Amino acid sequence: MGIAYDFAARVVPFLAILAFGYAFVLPLYRVYFSPLSRFPGPKLAAATLWYEFYYDVILNGHYTFKIAELHKEYAGPIIRISPFELHIQDPDYYDVLYSNNLPVNKSKFYTSQFDMDHTAFSTLDHKHHRLRRSALNPFFSKQMINRLEPLLQTVVNKLSQRLEEFRGTGTPVEMRAAYSALTIDVITYYCFNESWAHLDAPDFRKDWFDGVHTMLLAGNFMKHYPWLYDVIKALPQRLVCWLIPVFRGVLMYEDRIRTQTERVLAAHYANKNADGDGLDTTIMHAFLKSDLPPEEKTALRIWSEGMSVVGAGSETSANTLATMHFHLLNSPDVLARLQTELKDAFPDKNATIMLSQAEKLPYLTAVINEGLSRLSSGVASRLGRNLPTSSMRYKDWVIPAGTSVGMTPLLINMDPTIFLNPTKFSPERWLTSKSLDKYMVAFSRGTRMCLGLNLAKAELYLTVATIFRRFDNMELFETTSRDVVPKHDHFIPHPEMDSKGIRVVYK
Repeated sequence: MGIAYDFAARVVPFLAILAFGYAFVLPLYRVYFSPLSRFPGPKLAAATLWYEFYYDVILNGHYTFKIAELHKEYAGPIIRISPFELHIQDPDYYDVLYSNNLPVNKSKFYTSQFDMDHTAFSTLDHKHHRLRRSALNPFFSKQMINRLEPLLQTVVNKLSQRLEEFRGTGTPVEMRAAYSALTIDVITYYCFNESWAHLDAPDFRKDWFDGVHTMLLAGNFMKHYPWLYDVIKALPQRLVCWLIPVFRGVLMYEDRIRTQTERVLAAHYANKNADGDGLDTTIMHAFLKSDLPPEEKTALRIWSEGMSVVGAGSETSANTLATMHFHLLNSPDVLARLQTELKDAFPDKNATIMLSQAEKLPYLTAVINEGLSRLSSGVASRLGRNLPTSSMRYKDWVIPAGTSVGMTPLLINMDPTIFLNPTKFSPERWLTSKSLDKYMVAFSRGTRMCLGLNLAKAELYLTVATIFRRFDNMELFETTSRDVVPKHDHFIPHPEMDSKGIRVVYK
């Protein structure tokens, strides 16, 4: 009794001091004595991550838009947005921060939302990232994507056939789900030599589409508490789905990739791909044959990269296609000009369109630039970077070593100093000003720019050209700009939460 009492008498005051320090002393240090204390920004954001938690979790992905407001409130291009992070809103600085020559690391807080630590995407260290990415780069080169063109044409034609089934029925098609099916079928075949065949499903596997988006939604919470991923993995799946229904989509996604990863590994070690059956030309099989060291080719690594590539290679492109589809139908003059160009270039509307032909069409290119590089934005989140051992400079500001600094493509794409009337869908701007090309940041820049740039562009060219050449009588169904305009940051832009999607009737 005496020993226990003596122990408690010593420990309880110590714990109380720790709690006091965490609750009061640490925030005071962050606000007034931290190396970042001289940067403008709200003191509450400087004191605690709960500020960001409120906007991103309680208000459901609103911090990106709050950051835009803070730049106006503090009347400057650089602000402090957390105890550890700065944000810059200066389009001309983008190529400096995201440079091929700057050996920046990724910020852990940014990548932790996905539980993909073993992927090139989430690799923090610059040199380690370069090693991991070297195995994937060849499969997303322009040359390799040109070789992939027959697959792209087949899948785009399949989407066209599916949409034809709805012609004259009056039944609306939810285009985000339809385009998600297209991009999923492409990237899964290219990864695993086995398409998921979402285009064959009557509703384009909308359940899968919804599951992926609940996974993205959960990311805003999980980046604050990434250790919960380990807890979830330790629990039975049925219990997780009962306790946290939003994770049903996450588990479904992981299980599907795990199954295909096991098949890839089995085929590889059984040497079944030695006779030219096509497996050696898919991403994951070639990944196993690469010069990466053995520790970089484990089952966990293959599964993780599969998760990353399928996710990145599907939803961002699908969102861009659906967003462009809305804006074209909502802009009759733009639609008419595009369809005139397509009719002149492709007199037979049922002919298979060649990528090289589509890429030469100036107005189609302008439409894609406007949809991809501006109104869909690729990703909505800031992209945190840091130099671990040396400082960075922005104008007269010296940024301490190790400080996370981010810029947000969505905010650059909507910057009125660069894009006049930024909310307007205006492909013409790309025809009259070549200087805008500098501000095309949907794929980011530098050594960590989007791996799938060439694949995404090929999908956009072939899909937009094919669908808008073959279907000349489409109408939006109970769909307005509120179903498209970004209101939430779920890594990719998301409209109002009660949106029923981009629905189109084919007449």
